[in-house]
Amino acid sequence: MSLQLKLNLIITGLLLMLLSASAVLIVKNASEDVRAEVTSTANLALHLLDAEILHYSTDFGWINNSTKASVFRLNELGNIRHLKIEFFDINGRLRESNRSSLVPPDDSPPDWFVNAMGLKDAGLERQVRNIILSGRYVGELVVTPDPSYEIAEVWDDTVGLIGMAGIFFILINLLVYFAVRYTFRPVNRIIEALTQMENGQFSNRLPEFKQVELNAIGKKFNAMADNLQKSTQSNHRLTQQIIRLQEDERKNLARDIHDEIGQYLTAIHVDASAILNGKKLSLAKESAKAISSVTHQMMDMVHEILQHLRPRTLDELGLGLALGELIHHWRQRCRQITVIHSIAKDIGPLDEAVSITAYRVVQECLTNIAKHAKAHRVVINVRRDEQFIYLHIEDDGLGFDQNHHSQGYGLAGMRERIQGLMGEIAIESNFIQGETLQNTFVQHGTKISVKLPKQPPNAVMDTKGAL
Repeated sequence: MSLQLKLNLIITGLLLMLLSASAVLIVKNASEDVRAEVTSTANLALHLLDAEILHYSTDFGWINNSTKASVFRLNELGNIRHLKIEFFDINGRLRESNRSSLVPPDDSPPDWFVNAMGLKDAGLERQVRNIILSGRYVGELVVTPDPSYEIAEVWDDTVGLIGMAGIFFILINLLVYFAVRYTFRPVNRIIEALTQMENGQFSNRLPEFKQVELNAIGKKFNAMADNLQKSTQSNHRLTQQIIRLQEDERKNLARDIHDEIGQYLTAIHVDASAILNGKKLSLAKESAKAISSVTHQMMDMVHEILQHLRPRTLDELGLGLALGELIHHWRQRCRQITVIHSIAKDIGPLDEAVSITAYRVVQECLTNIAKHAKAHRVVINVRRDEQFIYLHIEDDGLGFDQNHHSQGYGLAGMRERIQGLMGEIAIESNFIQGETLQNTFVQHGTKISVKLPKQPPNAVMDTKGAL
């Protein structure tokens, strides 16, 4: 059931309850009014008839055998619709009545409405006056309340009121239907936009709606679409960067193997041929020494390549010692920069993806500092607790403009690695145009804080890739 239909049903139910309560109240009030009016009319008629009886008690010449004589002139009281007034003589014959000239109502109300009025057996008993003249009983005057005409009037009024209420009910429902339909018309637009987003089309945006609630939803939707579009574009860019880096890595490996290892193998081949073709033992020994030297150089070369692809110390010694060795080698290459580092001795068991991510984050930060920061001082802090490991890298360099989206893979790749492990990263950088001032480490430079879970849930990471 749609929300529009629910609102229409709720409003219809409320209107029906209101109309029902109003009808019951109207019938109840009308019943009380009819009872009061009929009773008051009866009392008034009895009062007048008592006066009339008193008048005729002094002259009883009207008591003749003439049945056509008008004793109380009741035929002149035909306009009293709420009462039936009758005079019966001593023999029980009806001598006069006010109903001979009264026209009955055209449309009698239905029985259920009469019963709903509750005027039957409700204290509207007939009133009897015995006519006694000079001690002689001559007849009786009977006054019977008759609310039928008043009930007929109430029925006519009620029918008219119900008709007006029905028209009002229909108009209100139509008004509510079109108002709700107009109000929720933008819902179809929102559903269409969500469908396009489900199909991967993030360029669609919602307009500003007149309804305050829907306008707020539209703004949130547009903000979500902007973020998804940026994330998608960033992912596409990162994918292309990863592919390019993979090709560059393969090209570098091919060049190193061809240029370095190829030369070493050529030298080994030459020296081995010299041994095979040599006739003097001294020349064979010199060639063997050359082969041994070249072999050691090849081993060092292979070690460097493997270290670049995957730090061996990370697997053998753990994250703490691997970071210490990384910082040591970086300090040897960048002697002009002061490095202060504090690394927890017992970091504890870590997921393999977390270890390589933490290592690559520090490695990328040091690489960026050496290339771009022009820093004089670097602080590296690595600590842990029962659930997380924390990295903090800070320098007093030039910093960088975070509003400028670099085309490089380093920072974006760093974020992707950390977020893929359900971690957090915070970057603070004060961008300075020009050289960094001395002794301004606190005010300038870059601060990178990373929080990684020791055992990330359902983390899938290629631990052999580089940032």
